Amino acid sequence: MGLTLKTRADVEDLTTGCTFFGTGGGGDKQLGLNMLYPHIDAGTRIQIVDVGTIKDDDWLACPYYSGTIAPPTSEIEAVRTRFPWDFFEKELAEGLAALEAHMGVNFAAAVPFELGGVNTPAPIDAAVKHGIPCVDGDYSGRAVPEICQNTVCVKGYSMAPMALIDWYGNKSIVEHVVNYEMGERISKALSEVAWGRLGNVAFPVKGKDFHRAIIPGTLSKSYRVGRIIRESRESGDDPAARIVESVGGWVLFRGEVVERTWENREGYMWGETVIKGSGVKPGMKMKVWFKNENHVTWLDDKPWITSPDIIEIIDSKTGEPITNTDIKEGDKVSVVGMKGEPVFRTEEGLKVLGPRHFGFDLDYKPIEKLV
Repeated sequence: MGLTLKTRADVEDLTTGCTFFGTGGGGDKQLGLNMLYPHIDAGTRIQIVDVGTIKDDDWLACPYYSGTIAPPTSEIEAVRTRFPWDFFEKELAEGLAALEAHMGVNFAAAVPFELGGVNTPAPIDAAVKHGIPCVDGDYSGRAVPEICQNTVCVKGYSMAPMALIDWYGNKSIVEHVVNYEMGERISKALSEVAWGRLGNVAFPVKGKDFHRAIIPGTLSKSYRVGRIIRESRESGDDPAARIVESVGGWVLFRGEVVERTWENREGYMWGETVIKGSGVKPGMKMKVWFKNENHVTWLDDKPWITSPDIIEIIDSKTGEPITNTDIKEGDKVSVVGMKGEPVFRTEEGLKVLGPRHFGFDLDYKPIEKLV
């Protein structure tokens, strides 16, 4: 279908919806807005093209950031600001150019790795700066913490060659990786070297392989959810109810955040959020475990909804999606659940995004059988 962003309101709706499908991760919405506002303010119409426009012989690449979403400590902030951030928000555009030069090709479009408040605007911003469109689709249908948790990996396509650039301008070309885990480790290691995040341009594929892997229409879907949230805020309607009525899913739980614990480890933000209230099933307490994104829940200490299905926490009144970086005790929230993408419900998909992948002795059960 495709999408053209013409106004700040368009950008806000898309970014809000992408933050919703970020499932607690995917980056800070305001940072995503700050990436796209300048293009709109300069009079640029941002083109999100239908995946059907991509030809089999076209080359595409996937620009994305890696690194923890945990807020920096004062000590980390002190060390990471010792050098100029000359490449801040230029990493991905520079990476597209570097990978093109290395491969001797021109990319027809950029492909978002996932959905999120930063992690979708970032490839759109990179595409505009590089002079190419972004496609209306992504490889995850949500935000995910690990490289392997996307359709290009489930289908066995290579990450490499890939370009890695940090906000200082350090640049690496990785010609080959032995597997996705090692590719992830290389990227995460360099993000820690930069005390923050790393720009990656990876998964270069031809159009014929792109069509086998892409989840189409996810940016248009995100735009629709963002618009619903804005309109609900303006009308005073219940945003959670409006979302599930229009897009599908369930309002799983409503209540107040009473506990939040987290740690920054191995380049990820790990933790739990505890909400007291009530929901679609009898129960007084819902616990949500996250590794950057929300992945496993318990209702009164009994295992409940898990990834790959969508678990998203929003402000109960405004509908604003709340990331795990920002959620805090006292927040009044609604928890929305939706079916995950079919590809991740297969045997191969569950190996990378099911609860056992995250170390839990739990079998995945589809959300529609649990609510």
